[in-house]
Amino acid sequence: MKLTCSQMEVLISFYLENELSSSLKKQVEEHLFECETCMAKYNMVKSMISDIKNSYAESASFTKTDSSSSNSEQYKIFKNNLSAYMDNELPNNESIKIKKFTISNKKARKDLEDSYNIRRLMTDSFNKTASDTKKDYSKNILKQLELETAAISGFHPAINLLIAFTLSVLIVTTVVLISLHV
Repeated sequence: MKLTCSQMEVLISFYLENELSSSLKKQVEEHLFECETCMAKYNMVKSMISDIKNSYAESASFTKTDSSSSNSEQYKIFKNNLSAYMDNELPNNESIKIKKFTISNKKARKDLEDSYNIRRLMTDSFNKTASDTKKDYSKNILKQLELETAAISGFHPAINLLIAFTLSVLIVTTVVLISLHV
C-alpha cells in the first residue's frame, strides 16, 4: 500500500520522533524519496524542530550567562507578547517595543521567523484539508458504516429507524389497549 500526501502530513511528526513501526517507517521513507513536496515539508518540519530545540538550549544558556537582567527581562516580555504581536493585538507602543527588540536581538528575530513559519505551515495544511472534501476521512468512515449497516439489515439506516419507531408505537398502543380492557 502506497501512502498518500495527506497521510504523510500526519505521519511526518511521528517519523521524526521515531514512533512508527518498521514497516510504516519504510513506507514513509519510500514516499519521501519519491515525492518532492513531502520531502520539502519533512525538511521544513525537521528544521523547525531543530531550531526550536536549539532555541530552547540557547535561551537556557542565555538566561544563565546574561549578567544584565534588562536583556533577560526584555526577552521574557518579548516571548510573552509574541502571539499577541503576531495577531496585531498589542497597543501601538507595545508593538513598537517588540519591533525594536526584535531588530536588535538575533534570537528574537529567529523566534519570530519560526513562529511565522509554523503559522504559515499550519494555515496551509488547514486550507488544504478544508478544501479537500473528497478526502474527508470522517465522512468516508460514516459512509462506510452506513453501507455496512445497510448491507447487514438490507435497509438504509433511515428506514431501520422508521421500522423501529413504528414497532415501538405498535407495542405501546397494544400495551395501553390491553391495560384498558383488563
